[in-house]
Formats: sequence, C-alpha cells, structure tokens
Amino acid sequence: MDIRSGDIHNTSKVIEGKFLDLLEQAETNLNKKQWAIGPVLPTKLDHISNRNDICLEWLNKQPPRSVLFISFGTTISFSDREIKELAMGLEQSKQRFIWVLRDADRGDIFEGEARKVELPEGYKERVKEVGLVVREWAPQPEILAHSSTGVTVDGILA
Repeated sequence: MDIRSGDIHNTSKVIEGKFLDLLEQAETNLNKKQWAIGPVLPTKLDHISNRNDICLEWLNKQPPRSVLFISFGTTISFSDREIKELAMGLEQSKQRFIWVLRDADRGDIFEGEARKVELPEGYKERVKEVGLVVREWAPQPEILAHSSTGVTVDGILA
C-alpha cells in the first residue's frame, strides 16, 4: 500500500522552479505532487551553544565584527583553480575569516564527481593567525549570531 502523496521541499518556485517542475513531471504518472514551502529558516536561536566547537572557540578570540564568514553550502561547486584563487585572495587580504570548504564545494555534483581540493602548500599554517578553514560541518547559526562575525559570503551568482 503506497500512502505517499508527494514530496515537500524546503525551497520556493521562485528559487528552484525549473527543478520542481522536473520533479513534478517525473512523478505525474504516479499522481504524486510536489510542494515548495520554503525556504524555511530558523527565525531566531533559542540558545547559542557554548560547547567546545573549534569554530566558536576561534571566534571567541576575535574582535567584534571582524570576521568574514565564507560558506557556499551545497548548491555551488568550484574548480580547483577557483578555490585556490579564493584561498590566495583571503591570505593576501589579511582579513580574519572562517571558510567552510566542504565536499559540496568541490567537483561536479551532477556528474557524481568528488575530489579533494588541495589548498596551496602550507596555507593553513600561514593563515592560522587570521583564518580558519573548516573541512566538515560548521555550526552556521551560531557563527552567524556570534559577535565577532561581521560579514558573510554565502553565494555567488554568475
């Protein structure tokens, strides 16, 4: 017995209309609907965690509104060259930063290609006084709400 009537997506037709249309076409024969109800984002943080997270520990040592937070999420992917250029630009700027560089930022997600981008040799050591590169999950709501975070870069549109 199939009780699934369709799918609910955390997006909107304005943001991802073409993809929602494709999903709906794929499910038409099954009489399944696609609902876009988002984006649904938390409206506030009920409690900012003080747990021992490396990102928050690092932020606690920075002056107020001095840190650039860079996180492109899972919808944008960069070439090796683009990531290295961003790395070098951050280093040369001497601007304090947290850069969340996860697998979703590397490779071609549509081809199922995943690769580990290498930062320039010695990069993490050279920027350790002003920057933190995070390769895994980071507590984004807490980072955004932290008093040291001043600017956020979270998307680039070509």
